[in-house]
Amino acid sequence: MKTLVKAFSLVLFFAAFLIPPAGAQQYLAGVSLNGKWGFIDSKGDWVIKPGFESVYNFSEGLAAAESGGSWGYISMSGAWVIQPVYKRAEDFSEGLARVIDQVSGDWIYIDKTGKQAFSSQFANCMNFSEGLAAARASSMWGYIDKSGKYVIADKYEHAETFSEGMGRVAIDKIYGFINHAGEWALKTSLENIRDMNDGVAPAKGRRGWGYIDRTGKEIVPAIYEHAQNFSEGLGRIRDKGMWGYYDTTGKAVTPFTYDKCLDFSDGMAAVRIGELWGYIDKTGKMAIVPQFDKALGFSNGLAPVQAGKRWGYIDKTGKMILPAQYDQALPFCQ
Repeated sequence: MKTLVKAFSLVLFFAAFLIPPAGAQQYLAGVSLNGKWGFIDSKGDWVIKPGFESVYNFSEGLAAAESGGSWGYISMSGAWVIQPVYKRAEDFSEGLARVIDQVSGDWIYIDKTGKQAFSSQFANCMNFSEGLAAARASSMWGYIDKSGKYVIADKYEHAETFSEGMGRVAIDKIYGFINHAGEWALKTSLENIRDMNDGVAPAKGRRGWGYIDRTGKEIVPAIYEHAQNFSEGLGRIRDKGMWGYYDTTGKAVTPFTYDKCLDFSDGMAAVRIGELWGYIDKTGKMAIVPQFDKALGFSNGLAPVQAGKRWGYIDKTGKMILPAQYDQALPFCQ
């Protein structure tokens, strides 16, 4: 009897390592094969077999998917949670998703059961962030709450999603940021600005693009051809057709040596030198030498890359973990 109990205890001991704990995270990536999209796990096994015309990656447990020319949402089992009845569908954010109604052609918001969150409809709108969403019912933009009511009046020529407590707006050719009360947090004399990330925003002056901080102080001179948003503490900027990276203090991390480059994610950024893509780390060191025809950002330790006409996935050493066998591939997300 003691022998049986001991053996059973050993089985339970090893099972604890072999069986994933309840609620363990599962990351899936959308991939296309023979013109149809499905989802694979990090081992390359099909979790949702190809059968969709197009998909977005999972966000908040659901993925937008297209079937028969209409969009709906599927679960991680591949079952329809919200039937494909929409002209267009976007990712869920803070429990709501924006979709285009087939009948009216307007944007509406739905919850995760597919129920319309509120009766308001919009000519255009953005995802919810920090409890608010930029939306316009006619020609002017404002911000709505999750009841669909404007809490910041629709008086702006343009408005963008809130980030770090600031919403980017334009009114009477004035570009700046407002707070949640609709008051100016930063009013500028710039010709254009982009979103505030990591306390820094791309800004365009008369001579070109640079970066400003939350007070409007110029931390990188606005003299360059273009600048993109910061990600993971680094921003990419272009000069004379070539790209480089700056940190939030305004210090150049890399010279302008890349023909193209992407945002940092998972501590690495895809960069193109000549015709081939590789990856650098946050010090600017080449971590994976350029060798791919195309590359996307790392997510959960893997990145989609194109070798020839097919896509596969590499790890952070550059090793091909999943062979290049897909028509197209998206990053791994939950």
